[in-house]
Amino acid sequence: MVDTLLHQARIAAGPWALDGTAEPVWIAVDGGRITAIGRPGEPAPAATQVIELDGATLLPGFVDSHTHLGWSAEDRWTVNWSDTTSHDDALESLRTVASRITAGDWVTGGDWLPATLPDRDLPTLDELDRATDGRPLFLRSLDHSTALLNSLALERSRISSDTPDPAGGRIERYDDGRPTGVLRGTAVWSRLAAGVVPPPNRARRLAEMRDLLADLSKRGITEVHDIATYPVEDRRTAIHLERSFTDVGLIDSLAGELSVRYSFRPSIWRVDDFTAVEPNSPLISFGGFKMSLDNGWYSQPGGPRIDSFRYPGADEAGRLGKRADALGAALSIHAMGDLGVAEALDILAGLPSRAGTSLPPHRVIHARRIQPQDLARVAALGVAIEAQPWEIVAQGPILTARGDEEFGRGISPYRSLLNAGAVVTFGSDRRLGLRVDQRDTDPLVAVQLAVTRTGADGRTFQPEQCITLTEAMACATTAGAVAAGAAAGRGRIAVGYDADLVALGNDPWTLPADRIAEARPVLTMSAGRIVFGGGA
Repeated sequence: MVDTLLHQARIAAGPWALDGTAEPVWIAVDGGRITAIGRPGEPAPAATQVIELDGATLLPGFVDSHTHLGWSAEDRWTVNWSDTTSHDDALESLRTVASRITAGDWVTGGDWLPATLPDRDLPTLDELDRATDGRPLFLRSLDHSTALLNSLALERSRISSDTPDPAGGRIERYDDGRPTGVLRGTAVWSRLAAGVVPPPNRARRLAEMRDLLADLSKRGITEVHDIATYPVEDRRTAIHLERSFTDVGLIDSLAGELSVRYSFRPSIWRVDDFTAVEPNSPLISFGGFKMSLDNGWYSQPGGPRIDSFRYPGADEAGRLGKRADALGAALSIHAMGDLGVAEALDILAGLPSRAGTSLPPHRVIHARRIQPQDLARVAALGVAIEAQPWEIVAQGPILTARGDEEFGRGISPYRSLLNAGAVVTFGSDRRLGLRVDQRDTDPLVAVQLAVTRTGADGRTFQPEQCITLTEAMACATTAGAVAAGAAAGRGRIAVGYDADLVALGNDPWTLPADRIAEARPVLTMSAGRIVFGGGA
């Protein structure tokens, strides 16, 4: 008897399947792996659970090859009105965030600009109460001149009609003297209100992370590669050396309930004191080191390199890279501009070739523009490009304005990279300050953008760089396994491979290109365990 039998699944043709077919199949899963695949009429093994997929399209699970889980989890529980300019948008954003927060926890954040979200557009006390549904709320404007509290927060702060204004501050009131929930000046910072809000603690961080993990499963994501701190409690890295501050200890403490494979990449600055760590789950692994080179160093219009995150220079980067390579670890180099990408490739060219080995490939992260002469170098060096498709439409208009037509053709050049034989893997760069619905981090949205390169405004950027749906799906699935050095056992729907799978209710190959993202997951299986749909 096997653990699970997936019945009536359709495997789409692609590099993830030896035999894609429109004919539904059954798939036996046992011990976290695919043990058999059979067609209708072929006897299936007995199973502890049988899941009817009713013809859903089956793919390897989506891999987010670049994320910041700590930031992203915090982001889902933080109200961010920094780009909000209307009352209705502010209220809808608040409802969305509050609905994610467990009952009893505080709703915090704010960061609105009084110039673009003036007092007249702020939600009323009654609206705040309804939107937060029994959760206390404390929000501050970006300049900290104004705070918003709902009725429960006012009660916990003991702010009532009889509470006097603090020196240098004001409690806004209705005509009958009742507080409106708006505080000004020193009242925003005083113990009167701000001191009542508990600082984020481990329990809250764990709750945020559980909420995020559930969201990942809902989106069909079965593996994440996190830019994270080193998980040794007595070896803290100074925060200015890190891009994000995920506490891997939180992930480790959730080992028994993890719904994704999790690999972490600490800063390259940790390479000289690196010590192997034995995690509490086989789903947690060390994925290599991250180095940041530039945050914008382009050949047009020309100008100084914008260094980011303490780039040590090419010579020191080469030394650190060789040290990482000696440990068998992959190097991920954050390089945005085309000149930054060129220097990253120079560094990687100085490391031993990984072609024909089982080691994970080195990566260049973002690579918003690549010079034509560097496309072949990417493939020849066996380097994986870790791309974020949302950058096509978010950065396309900005970058195309920098240079001439040739410069524009090198922006997010997915078609050229695949034609050159390079590995392109998709990541979300999921972090703080994203859209409240986090749509841009959804793997199916990423696939749609790579296929259409069309933004919400209908404008298409470099259509000659569009790739096919099958290619884009491979970038979102199998390429992630390649980038992780796990292609021998993951990223395919074949006997002996890990059962990391997602079933889509609508076949994306039958949908118009601009509606690919509507092919929503109906089931997600991670390491043989159903984590979304199917009675999960």
